[in-house]
Amino acid sequence: MKTYKTAWIYLLPALWAPTAFADYKSDIGYSDLLTLLGGGTPTGANVKVTQVEASLVGSSDPAYPNYAPDTTNSQFVGKTFSFPGTASTSPSGHANSVGALFYGNNAMAHGISQITSYEANAWINSIVSNTVSAPINGSRIANHSWVGNGNTAGDTGAILRLADREVEHNEFIQVVGMANSNSNSPLLGSAYNVIAVGRTDGGHDHGADAVDSLYIAGRTRPDVVAPESTTSAATPIVSSAAALLVETGHTGALSLSNGSASIAGVGAVYNAERSETIKAALLAGADRVTNNSLLAANITDYRSSGHQSGNGLDDRFGAGQVNILHSYQIIAAGEQDSLEDGGVSTGIDLQGFDYDPAFGGLVGSNKTATYNFTASEDLKLSASLAWNLGVSNNGALSTTLHDLNLELFDVTDQTVTDFSASTIDNTENLWVSLVTGHSYELLVKSGESGNFTWDYSLAWQMVPVNTATVPLPAAFWLFASALAGFGFTGRRKKIDSKG
Repeated sequence: MKTYKTAWIYLLPALWAPTAFADYKSDIGYSDLLTLLGGGTPTGANVKVTQVEASLVGSSDPAYPNYAPDTTNSQFVGKTFSFPGTASTSPSGHANSVGALFYGNNAMAHGISQITSYEANAWINSIVSNTVSAPINGSRIANHSWVGNGNTAGDTGAILRLADREVEHNEFIQVVGMANSNSNSPLLGSAYNVIAVGRTDGGHDHGADAVDSLYIAGRTRPDVVAPESTTSAATPIVSSAAALLVETGHTGALSLSNGSASIAGVGAVYNAERSETIKAALLAGADRVTNNSLLAANITDYRSSGHQSGNGLDDRFGAGQVNILHSYQIIAAGEQDSLEDGGVSTGIDLQGFDYDPAFGGLVGSNKTATYNFTASEDLKLSASLAWNLGVSNNGALSTTLHDLNLELFDVTDQTVTDFSASTIDNTENLWVSLVTGHSYELLVKSGESGNFTWDYSLAWQMVPVNTATVPLPAAFWLFASALAGFGFTGRRKKIDSKG
């Protein structure tokens, strides 16, 4: 397979914000999670992670590469770092700031202790192979607070396929930042299987960029947002939240999950911590309406006219602002099978998830999955269905994108209450009011005429209509940062895709 050689690397225009003292944690449900769980709150313990950074200087600079966090920083006391690529010539302030929010000793996931640090080009080249290799040090989550573009569309498309393959085959969750303004920067926010992150104020790039016949414009981006003034800061907050969910799913093992997979170099990955489940739980748990103490910006007009995406999200905010309390409750409620796969006839709980390893009609699998329940009071349902783009585990990087739909059927009224049926995205989402006493079916349906077999995760929460979390102000150090991008050169290689 082709090796990518970097000819140049650059920083995007600086988008620094003034240093401020504020606490994002109350705004995203973490303070409420602490109140709920106390000493039992997950910390990201035993979750191994990777931090990928663009160098602060270009490849022609004698100081290149400059990308790594300062291992002597007080935020990183007790952490173990590895540097598989060329050593950083000096610490990067940007990497320090990102790391502090991702795994630092004041971060939500302060229990993370093993970090692999990569310069962006080195990370890309580490995943270039005919077949996937085990993630270095068994990493489960990678944070990418950078954006960029390949030297050719062929290069860009290949890199996106490689990133998507890492998620699908290694359950290696990729949390990636969008640019801080409108930008043609498809790396890595235009990948299908990543979790793309924006800002609650909406000041980020919207929508996927056009690259080729697979990675087309118009797909919903970002997936979620966080209350920060730069996407460099918002992204590690979501990575940190993901680490808490991965820890919860892993330690819960078969008490929360109905199955697991063995991943080379990682070990057992339970259904509650799979890439699709974590993504679905973050989307279903996100706040569609906010009341922030950190930023003046709030989400007040979710899915208003002109901002309704085909997959049930808002084209500015995705699923909304990350809420770790809600997403934790979804994972902690445990896996609940569809009726077709042996689920209980009494119905699903107010929160929960399901990972279906075989769906689509082939080999005896079902083409409809039914999750039934009755609303005991007026509720608001948030539900997210996530599945991965398939990428072949060979040098061809052939792709398969299946079409799944999500529907809410009111059994009492015999009407379809709402549905999400995008033909270009790999999530479907509902945010809909439920009527007291009505019985419902939450339905996953195939959008294809032919049969196939594929896996998906569905996550949901139902909350009383009048329930609202009021954030409490507190003090916390907030850094300022900017995204950096890079470019590639190299002979273009044709990449075949299917679906």
